[in-house]
Amino acid sequence: MPLMMADGAANNRAIAYVRVSTTRQAEEGNSIASQQSRIKGYADMRGLRILSKDVIIDDGVSGGVPFLDRKGGALAMDRIDSGRYGHLIVMNIERLSREQVDAVQTIDALEDIGIAIHFVDWWGSSINTKSPHGRFILQVIASLAEMERGVISERTRQGMEYLRRNMLRFTRSLFGWNVRKDDSLVPNWKEQDLIDYMVWQMDGNDISATAVARSLNKRGSTGKEGGKWQSSSVINVAYNDFHESRNDFPLPKNWGKRTWHRKEIVPENEKV
Repeated sequence: MPLMMADGAANNRAIAYVRVSTTRQAEEGNSIASQQSRIKGYADMRGLRILSKDVIIDDGVSGGVPFLDRKGGALAMDRIDSGRYGHLIVMNIERLSREQVDAVQTIDALEDIGIAIHFVDWWGSSINTKSPHGRFILQVIASLAEMERGVISERTRQGMEYLRRNMLRFTRSLFGWNVRKDDSLVPNWKEQDLIDYMVWQMDGNDISATAVARSLNKRGSTGKEGGKWQSSSVINVAYNDFHESRNDFPLPKNWGKRTWHRKEIVPENEKV
């Protein structure tokens, strides 16, 4: 449904949008109550009217989720679509979005229908999209927010890579591996047996992943955390290159008893 233009009666009617994603944010002064209080004070100072029903909260939602994909974000846009509002007030741009494209698209969509977006806190000041200066600053801030998110993502990726290289737990659960008390990973040979069976069926016998999943389910086999096998989970488990790390561990005494057992896992780039 297309957004409606704000009517004349909406000149001082505002929606307050509040978002908190983590407990840490609450501890650092970005709690729901803190945001509501500061937004209400800003609205009073600007002569904007916010009713209690016009305070929309997204609790426990990441800023990386597109605004319209959030429950509160979608509700805010539905309210704005009524044409009864002229303003959207948010604590800061990161509460709206941490993605440049999403932030700019949201701002553009609201500006196109005459809705002003106000950010209460920008380095101790406030800005809104009604002025060219404010518009320029918001684009810069959105870009910086996205860059920060990229830096965090890169650090996370590097951290996970470090854990993988050092055989430490890097994910919640990994089929074919057990986690010791010191967080180091060791092969779960019963699950490794099943992994080799999957690879043998698909590569050696030209059986589809769907048929392999059906066979495993019929045998009552489940994934690491339970649940039935799907073709996608069979492929993801069977061809996870992390399994090559089991070459660094001694094989069980009876390994090789079954036709499908691999004595050594050969990396894909080394296969002829």
